[in-house]
Amino acid sequence: MTMKKKLAVTTLSASIMFASIAGLPLSEQGLASKLGISVGVASAAVAPVTIPTSVLEKLSGLHDELARDEQGFQVTKDVRDLITHQTLTPTQMKNLLGDVWTKLEQPGVDVASIFALINGLDLFYDDAGTTIGTIINNASVRNAVNVLFHGVDPTKTLTTQDVIAYQEAAFNALEANKADLLLSVAQAFSSGGTLDSIKGALNTIVTTKISQDLLLSKFLSHYHLTLNDLDTAQNNIATALGAKAISARAAIESAGIRYLLKDKLSYTPGTVTSTSVGVGTLKLSGVNLTSYLPLTWSALGTGVKVENNNKLVLDGVTSGSRSGVLQAHSKFDLLLFISDSYTLTATTTTTNPDTGSGSGSLPPAKDSTTQALDGLKDLQKDLAGASDAKKQEIFQKAQDAVKNAIQQLANLDLSSTIKVDGGTAKPTLNVADLANKMKEIAAKAKELNDQLKQLNPNAKTEKVQLNLDFGTISAKSTEIPLAKELLAAAIANGVDKVAISMNGLSLGISPSEFGADTTLKVTNQDTTVATNVTQLPVAAGVYEFEFSSGGNKVSSFSTPIEVTIPVPNGSKFDTELLSLAKIVDGKLEFYGGSYNNGVLNAVRNGFSTYTVVENKVAFNDTTSVKAWAGRQIQVAAAKGILEGRAEQAFDPNGLVTRAEFAKMIVKTFSLENANATENFSDVNDSDWFKVYVASAVQNGIVNGKEAGKFDPNGSITRAEMAVMSSRALALKGITLSPAKVEEALKGFTDAASINASLKDGVALAASEGIVIGEEGNAFNPNANSTRAQAAVVIYRLLNK
Repeated sequence: MTMKKKLAVTTLSASIMFASIAGLPLSEQGLASKLGISVGVASAAVAPVTIPTSVLEKLSGLHDELARDEQGFQVTKDVRDLITHQTLTPTQMKNLLGDVWTKLEQPGVDVASIFALINGLDLFYDDAGTTIGTIINNASVRNAVNVLFHGVDPTKTLTTQDVIAYQEAAFNALEANKADLLLSVAQAFSSGGTLDSIKGALNTIVTTKISQDLLLSKFLSHYHLTLNDLDTAQNNIATALGAKAISARAAIESAGIRYLLKDKLSYTPGTVTSTSVGVGTLKLSGVNLTSYLPLTWSALGTGVKVENNNKLVLDGVTSGSRSGVLQAHSKFDLLLFISDSYTLTATTTTTNPDTGSGSGSLPPAKDSTTQALDGLKDLQKDLAGASDAKKQEIFQKAQDAVKNAIQQLANLDLSSTIKVDGGTAKPTLNVADLANKMKEIAAKAKELNDQLKQLNPNAKTEKVQLNLDFGTISAKSTEIPLAKELLAAAIANGVDKVAISMNGLSLGISPSEFGADTTLKVTNQDTTVATNVTQLPVAAGVYEFEFSSGGNKVSSFSTPIEVTIPVPNGSKFDTELLSLAKIVDGKLEFYGGSYNNGVLNAVRNGFSTYTVVENKVAFNDTTSVKAWAGRQIQVAAAKGILEGRAEQAFDPNGLVTRAEFAKMIVKTFSLENANATENFSDVNDSDWFKVYVASAVQNGIVNGKEAGKFDPNGSITRAEMAVMSSRALALKGITLSPAKVEEALKGFTDAASINASLKDGVALAASEGIVIGEEGNAFNPNANSTRAQAAVVIYRLLNK
């Protein structure tokens, strides 16, 4: 399986209206991969499947509706990340699944596999919000599904075409019975009841209006599964996960309702002036909704609000203009309508001379927005008549301009808030002031990204990384309080990372990592703490990092923390051999990182005491490959990615096992997670590679070799290695459009021999220079890779 940037088949039909009610993710690899068909097994031949345009359009429409709800879209992605790190016992899973498990339970069917299938909040959008992402195939799920479908029809094998046929039939049935659905919506809105009437109508269509000759129809009928069963399981899961998951469900269901009603809803704003917009009239099929359905109106935007539930007005703004949208909420906490953007302008202008910040107050956000917007407008003009190559150059300039502008906006100088007492430095932070600043930054970032999208619809949305810069601090220890209200404000305003910076050191955390008042403590340790345990050159200070949240020490993180450590005298070292080093139990553990502009950047999911060292590793058996792999082996070993197979023996011509390369990839991209799980029968908890295989599975890097097995000691082929590398690149947002696959492979004389299921991955790796042809420009996809060849691949990945 490769990571493809396109929409594709979904699962049960009702998901087009409520996305999560039916319980299975919307994804190209959604049901197909989770059922183990046409994807995932690296050695399997898979015929390409054409996804009907009608299906793609509907999926895209549903996706676009959710994306219009910026807050709902963000919380949906947050919940996706939250689910990734949930650990539940089999008993907990059974309780949450309820009747679904009761109906499907049988020998050979694992509850964790069914839970993975039903968990509709294992969501489906990538970080850019433009495509449906990839859900990873799981060997144990395939086994369970094989058992379940054998009970339906022992002579049939589920194929991708079965899934597509069912999906098309579902879409057609929903369209044909739209009147019934609209009636159910009207009944739900006009009564004091619940969404049951809508769900009942959907269930009737799913169970009675779709051909019962389809294999998936037979599956639902055979096990007596209903939409209500799946919906109840979804509610149980959302409730167990907490308020954010419930909000995510509401956002997804709201998107489904808006998609269903989009051609039936009409909106006319009220009185529009330069300073206000009346909420106006919202009609459903020509009938004024407010005549029988109370609507609550809210505003989305900085410096705007809805006053008395009847008009959009400026909020505390005395000069300039602000943009905002109106949102109508109905009962059941559904976001029923989102308006176009309106711009309001203050009628008076007040001049505020700069009187200084004083008392530790925050300075205004740097006004990089206007300059960047003007630059984007100039670039827009340059597009006219530009060649394709020139357009790409313009697009990149625009992307960089927006990225830089947002970085400037989000950098807050908080050095004046620091006070030192008894050798410990602490800031006094005004949380309300910071929250308002984040709201302002978010609005300007949105304005910049919107303008960028106008210039290039395919542009990546630049995220906000808030940098709390505490300047130069001379104290031995520094304690930075991060109030839960501050973290909540960061989440609410779409802040992707909150970076805490001091003395050139920076730690970037996800604001959703902690749900309580949190404190970061950084202690400068004496250099002897490092030199007492190693003879390696120490290139940076020695720092002890401690996080506590809710009064408890936090030693590991669900979302890795980005670490930047200053290297004062980088010119004295071989910077490619610099590595982040953890000091533990009197020795060093190496965690890589990359040196750039005087700092080492790395990623960690656990904290202790760290420094940076120059790690020169020597092997005495690499002479034969030194010319083309010597440096690559040295660098990868310095980062702790590669190890010898014996004392000072690398075995460069030895073959790489699947477990070994899984470890290499996981270490290269800092994906190691001690809590990750897998379900392979040939990977045991006591195996040295268990954590690496599990982490690779969690991140979509590897699949099973055959049903239920990983084959850890089997040799990896060049094609498999390329595909695993491509999946890791995709995690960094590096992709290749399907239209360019053949072009990327045309340089290989044996491109036709590359397995169809692996071509996309090989193409991406080739296009990025990760893999190249061998003698005679042959790729040799089925040849096994040597350890030296793997080192070269890892070295190239390190430089991406």
